[in-house]
Amino acid sequence: MISVRFWMSLRGGLLALMCAWPHSGLTMSLAKGDVLGGRYDLQGYARIEEDVLLYKNTPDPAVTTRSTDLRRARLGLRLRWHDDWVFRAAGNFAHRSSLRDLWLEYRGWPVRIEIGRFPEPFSLGESISSSDTLIISRPSPTALGPDYGFGMGFNYRGGSWGLSGGAFTRNAGYSLSGRYPENALDLRGTWRPLSREVGYLHIGASASLRQTKQGSGVQLFGTAESPLASGLAPRSALQPDTDRYRLLGGEMAIRLGPVLVLSEYIRANVTSGGPSWHGEYIEAGWCLTGEQRAYSTRYGTVGGIRPARPVTMGGFGAWELAARWSTTDLREGGGDRGRVGSVGLNWYPIDPLRVGIGAQRVHRDLFDGTQRDGTLAQLQLQLGF
Repeated sequence: MISVRFWMSLRGGLLALMCAWPHSGLTMSLAKGDVLGGRYDLQGYARIEEDVLLYKNTPDPAVTTRSTDLRRARLGLRLRWHDDWVFRAAGNFAHRSSLRDLWLEYRGWPVRIEIGRFPEPFSLGESISSSDTLIISRPSPTALGPDYGFGMGFNYRGGSWGLSGGAFTRNAGYSLSGRYPENALDLRGTWRPLSREVGYLHIGASASLRQTKQGSGVQLFGTAESPLASGLAPRSALQPDTDRYRLLGGEMAIRLGPVLVLSEYIRANVTSGGPSWHGEYIEAGWCLTGEQRAYSTRYGTVGGIRPARPVTMGGFGAWELAARWSTTDLREGGGDRGRVGSVGLNWYPIDPLRVGIGAQRVHRDLFDGTQRDGTLAQLQLQLGF
């Protein structure tokens, strides 16, 4: 049954969309002008994502599901001053108020510098915005890598390549350092060796040296690739004798016209003779209406779909088919392994709105030799402006 909260968020989101529609892009301009000898531009942005369970087959009683989940309700501000300084602040108000973005970026040098709380540079899957993923949830192996951290980072780009890195601390407090605070050194490099009008080839590599809180050990998790299910996500056994591990990742993307294929491998090695864990995935998307996802050389990532013929102009919007296979193997040392097969259909009636339907077949091999399986289908409404 669809929750009252879902319809309230839908109604509120559509109201916000009508208010935002006269403005261009995915942000609302709040103020522009000149101050201290430089021009400034203040914009507001928001994103609402609600998941609704359409079907489930979870015979194991240890697997539980929710009928709906307000996954994201974000509000943020972006201030740009004198073309060189950019400041972002955003919060997520879906379940309880929490900080999402809080960082300052300087663009006056060839190397961009960031300081504050922002996504750590690691992994192709994590570099893609959650609003632009091919399927409505990220691949399970990307959960092995970092998310947000508090620290300082840099970014530099050449004609066909980009390089990002950073140093992050766990000592900035719960709000800034995140749920699993770690000290980290990250580096990610990407290259587009082939680029033609019909498409391109992208390759990249990532590395991260990480340290957890002393005495807390090391433990990593995968996901079931659905926020509506619990009990299907694999996890490693806790390694209490060390607080250090390293991550290595390799990635590739190929685009041929409206078809995009992404693949990635991530490996985690626990130091002091600990176990090694890994995950990999391959996914593909085909935009049936011909639109192509943008590419950022600087950040080595792909963007979303903007419909060429939105429904507001008498068209049918943009339609996209997607499929993914992923595995997350955390068995060494006494953990689990998870496998997920997913398919999805996305409809973009207008630029800020996406309606997605996804289905997952999830399998989890537990450390004790037992197994859990689940089949889920869900709807996601995503509105951003």
